Amino acid sequence: MLGMFRSIPSLSTDSVMLVADVKCGFHDSERLGKVVGGQNAGKGEFPWLVSITRRGGHFCGGTVINSRFILTAGHCLCTGIGAEILSPQSIKITMSQHDLTQKDSDSYQVSVKTISVHPGYTCKKPKDDIAILELENELKWSETVKPACLPFGSNHNLHSTFDNILATVAGWGWTNENNSKGGRAKTLQKARVNVIETEKCRSWYKSQGKKTKIQETQLCAGHEQGGIDACWADSGGPLMVSSEKQNNQMMVVGVVSTGIGCARPYLPGIYTRVSEYIPWIRQILGK
Repeated sequence: MLGMFRSIPSLSTDSVMLVADVKCGFHDSERLGKVVGGQNAGKGEFPWLVSITRRGGHFCGGTVINSRFILTAGHCLCTGIGAEILSPQSIKITMSQHDLTQKDSDSYQVSVKTISVHPGYTCKKPKDDIAILELENELKWSETVKPACLPFGSNHNLHSTFDNILATVAGWGWTNENNSKGGRAKTLQKARVNVIETEKCRSWYKSQGKKTKIQETQLCAGHEQGGIDACWADSGGPLMVSSEKQNNQMMVVGVVSTGIGCARPYLPGIYTRVSEYIPWIRQILGK
């Protein structure tokens, strides 16, 4: 199967969208270390990945896109009561997180100033499932806190759909949709998934009797046979692709959004396609 995957162009500064004041997407190369069917990530392997907490507990992931803003999923910010959105004061962002059960010397929390959920998003519906959190204080860059690269929008000549590319998803979500077989991960997990062409993804869902409507603003990633996938509490976290020429540079192309169960055959995970929201992201960031 690996022979089917094509590489993407090098993620040099002219092939990614930079919204931070430093180089984006770099990390220590392959610190080998729930995502279902994954493995432990190395500490600091994804320095843009953050834990979003409420009442002291992790519930969603997010991505640092510059020193003041975090990208996540809209559904992470729903209270569960109608269309009501959480207040900024009710959540915190934990930086440099690795093991949820331990307080690392370099991990720390930051407060949220404002929450911007995409205007097209409605709680409990998957359309336009994307949001941006503005932080109270500016982040200081370090080996374990760095910004992610983002793709160019669909109107740019360097836009890519990333179809049939191996991508990486990471988070602290459940390791099995059946909680008797696997609970929420304590240590950050990572897994490789294939980006599935939208039409193929639609046909797979239909073959399983699902009426899920997969939008052009969404992206599917997983495996035909299942077994590897994002799961609950991975929501809001990044789907990433690596540079062809620089193994230690990555781009965030998706946000963990929805799906049917976790890691089921012919039912890959559904992500918000970041490239479709670049104009909105720029607007919120004032770029």
